[in-house]
Amino acid sequence: MRTSDRLVIATRGSKLARTQAELVRSGLLEAHDGLAVDLLVVTTTGDRDARPFAAIGAKGIFTSEVERAVVEGRADAAVHSAKDLTSELGTDCVIACVPPRASAHDVVVGGTGATGRERIESLPRDARVGTSSMRRRALLAEARPDLEPVELRGNLDTRMKKVGTGEVDAAILAAAGLERLGYDELPDLEPTWWVPAPAQGALAVESRADRDDVRALLAPLHDPAAGAEVACERAFTAVLEGGCSVPLGCLARASGADLHVVGFLGHPDGTGALRDRISGPVSHAEELGRELAQALLDSGGAELLDELRDEPTPEVVEP
Repeated sequence: MRTSDRLVIATRGSKLARTQAELVRSGLLEAHDGLAVDLLVVTTTGDRDARPFAAIGAKGIFTSEVERAVVEGRADAAVHSAKDLTSELGTDCVIACVPPRASAHDVVVGGTGATGRERIESLPRDARVGTSSMRRRALLAEARPDLEPVELRGNLDTRMKKVGTGEVDAAILAAAGLERLGYDELPDLEPTWWVPAPAQGALAVESRADRDDVRALLAPLHDPAAGAEVACERAFTAVLEGGCSVPLGCLARASGADLHVVGFLGHPDGTGALRDRISGPVSHAEELGRELAQALLDSGGAELLDELRDEPTPEVVEP
């Protein structure tokens, strides 16, 4: 619990998660003289269970236990990768702050070329491409059905090492994590084609709704544009009930008073993918996300989701 000069932030224990929590901690220390900020490291289901995400079959596997520390009062706030948060937050919790967003796009580690698309195209036939994401599997199957997706879990350094040692020929990863851990910049996969996961590249700082004191401390770190983008993308996900087993993507971009949004709903075998766009006032971020999701449902997405629910979990190849 926070005293008048101390704040406790819950976080996962991975190198990337701690780096992200330290970004928030540093921002708080810079904004508030005399404030002490401690990190509470929490082990999550996703950290303990090494099975493929689709096989675990649970939402919030990287956030629920961290969130619980806030609900139970063991921490005043929690720092999450916003894309990992479920559409419904913990009891009486809110997203109190969304700091400035890092890159939202995916990158290809491996292959050659000046763009992410060229890197995918350069891979030899039947190349093994590491990813743990159903969205990335669907996009990969759409772009190159000859390639073989293989399960790739572990921390970011481990996944990068598996490409370097040849356990996989390439890997598809989020640019934001690589940037935050100091890796060299890689060419992006163009996000209106290779649509990112909703809220990818953003951090979400969660607190209890009744902790006005904590929310006031976090207020200087909040970026309104990033907050609107995340709100839009989370609203999109909520309509489509997106979890690890649903291949969907959404990217909102704030430009002044306007918000431009692209959405994607796919199938693991790469067929029948749906994409659509919408634009409108940034002040209507959540409404735009819901409207775009409904447009995808109306254009065939409802049938696609029914099909996905009836299908068994796709077989995952281990590296």
